[in-house]
Amino acid sequence: MGNFNRRQDADDLTDYVNNGWLSSAEFDGPTFLWNHMIREASQEDAEQRNDVPVAGLSDANTVISMPMQWYFDGLASMVPTAERTEGGVEIPRMDMPTFRLDSQALSGVDAVVGNAVVSTRWLDAVGNLAKAVEMTARFVGNVADRDNEGFDYLKDLIQTVRVYVDAVACNADPMTGEQALRMITQVACNDDFRLNAMQMVELLSCGLSFAQWDDTRMFAYDALNKGLEAMGDFMAKHPAAGDSGGSRTGAKADPEQAAGQLSSDDLHNLAMLDPALLSDKEIAQTAGDQFEHAVQFLRHDLMRISGDADEADAFLRDHHDSEPLADAYAARLIAAERWQDLLNFVDLVERDAP
Repeated sequence: MGNFNRRQDADDLTDYVNNGWLSSAEFDGPTFLWNHMIREASQEDAEQRNDVPVAGLSDANTVISMPMQWYFDGLASMVPTAERTEGGVEIPRMDMPTFRLDSQALSGVDAVVGNAVVSTRWLDAVGNLAKAVEMTARFVGNVADRDNEGFDYLKDLIQTVRVYVDAVACNADPMTGEQALRMITQVACNDDFRLNAMQMVELLSCGLSFAQWDDTRMFAYDALNKGLEAMGDFMAKHPAAGDSGGSRTGAKADPEQAAGQLSSDDLHNLAMLDPALLSDKEIAQTAGDQFEHAVQFLRHDLMRISGDADEADAFLRDHHDSEPLADAYAARLIAAERWQDLLNFVDLVERDAP
């Protein structure tokens, strides 16, 4: 066996942590939901933004909805099981053809978003962006998006919104910024996003752009609190969803019942395959589990960006049962070359999650 240069290995690992994995030149430590490229993109786009009007909200609604309605009308003419109702067209998801972006059903979204992001009339533009996200999420939830083309489009749209809201945070007055973030938060807390917790948290993370300044930081925490309240209300409507085995109440689980229950991973996989395969309680359980996991990233990033480095590190350490958070804390110890603390932390993780 060859000789190991332990000092060199340690130096290489420290260099990787400091200059690669989750490194941040902006803040004292890693971030999960915040990325410096958001700020860079919002600054680069400044050259394209001008004080020009955007479409009225009702016009934006019409432009977005018409191609979507044409898409469903087209399906209704070709799917035998389609039924026309007062509210539109109802088609069993299993009978729908797989959604494709080249159907142009989302072309109205492109038009409204393109019109909004080049304007510095912040509130009007954010209002239209919020409408675009809301209607896109609802549309994607009602089509057979088997290849995730609609889902990927929605993720990209949310990133576009995050970049624009960052521009609002950097350039608009605090009152305007607060109103703009409130519009986005309201959309994030509706039913379409409470069932898609990661996207809900991504939208709530628009508040991170406000967190580094004393006079706007509270806006970010308000957005987080509204998200927690909305998900809490949602889970309260499905009380059994938050108690998968009775352990939280001290009751003993029935072995036969437990054997027939699906794990969180199983529920997540089925939800991704087709939500119709799950009951309402199972869907709520999946959403709640995903939110509980994802919102930890937002909590941490708010502390980190706000300058509360010690609190952020403590949060990582206390939540070492989450692999990403444990990895981040280990990286913090490596960056500081606190090798004994790192070994102790590894022992802690292995003890609690062997």
